[in-house]
Amino acid sequence: MATVLSSPLQPRIIRRSQLRHAQPAAPSTNSNPPIPPEAAPALPPVSVREPAPVAPPASRVQIVDHPAAMHALTVLRDQQTPHYEFRTTSNQLLVLLAVEAMRSLTLRERRVETSAGSWNGGLLAKPVVFLSVTRDGLGLSHNLADCLPGLLVGGISIERTIESQVFQPRLHLASAPALSDARVILFDPVVSTGSTSGVALNLVRRLGANDISLVSFIVSSQGLLRLQADCPTLTVWTAGVDSDWDPTKRASTQALADFGTRLFS
Repeated sequence: MATVLSSPLQPRIIRRSQLRHAQPAAPSTNSNPPIPPEAAPALPPVSVREPAPVAPPASRVQIVDHPAAMHALTVLRDQQTPHYEFRTTSNQLLVLLAVEAMRSLTLRERRVETSAGSWNGGLLAKPVVFLSVTRDGLGLSHNLADCLPGLLVGGISIERTIESQVFQPRLHLASAPALSDARVILFDPVVSTGSTSGVALNLVRRLGANDISLVSFIVSSQGLLRLQADCPTLTVWTAGVDSDWDPTKRASTQALADFGTRLFS
C-alpha cells in the first residue's frame, strides 16, 4: 500500500558535488601565490541535509497497490473486456478496497469457549455502514454483505430540482444505528469532478458521521482536491489516481467514464 500526497512540495536539492559551484568566490586579499591543488589540505566532508517534503493535513489517500487490485483495474480499463468479466472484476475490486478500508477498525475483546478451552478474541467495536453514492455502485454493494461481518448496506440518492438546480440528497438505510457511532464508508465507483461524492459527504456529516472513508475504483486529481478541501480528515481508498482528467471534456483517456453503461450492458 502506497500513500499519495495531494500536493507535495518539490524542494531544490543541491548536491555535495555542486556546492563549490553554487557558492560565490570571495575576493582574495592574500598576495601570496595560490597553493597548488595537490598541496592543499583535505577539507572535512560537508554534510548536506535535504529538506523533507511537508505533507499537508489533507493528504490521506491510500492507493491499494496489491497485485490483484492492479490486475482488476487493468481489466476494467480495457475496452475489450466482455461485460460479464467487467461485472465480475468490479465485484472483486470492490471487496479488495473495502477490506483495506476496514483495516483501521478497532476491536473489542471477546472471550469465547473453544474445543481446547477459553480463548481471547476480538469483535468489531462499532458497526460499519457502507453507502453507495450512485445506483451503479449499489448493485455491487450488496455483494459485500456476504464477505464482511456485520456490514450494513445502504445508498444515497441525489436529485436536482429543475427550478433551483440544487442537489437534494437522501439517505436510504434500514435499521441503521446512529451514524456518529459507526464507521461510514462511502462508495463512488468513479470520482471525476467530486461534486456527487461531495454532496454525499456533506449529508452524512450533517447526520452526525465523524468517522468517514471513501472507496473508489479511480479518482481524478481534481475531484480529490475538491473532496479534501471539503473534508480534510477524509481518508480515500482507491486503486488509482488519474491526473489526466479533462474538465472540458468531462472524461479522461484513462478513467472509467462509461462505467455504468459497461456494468449493466
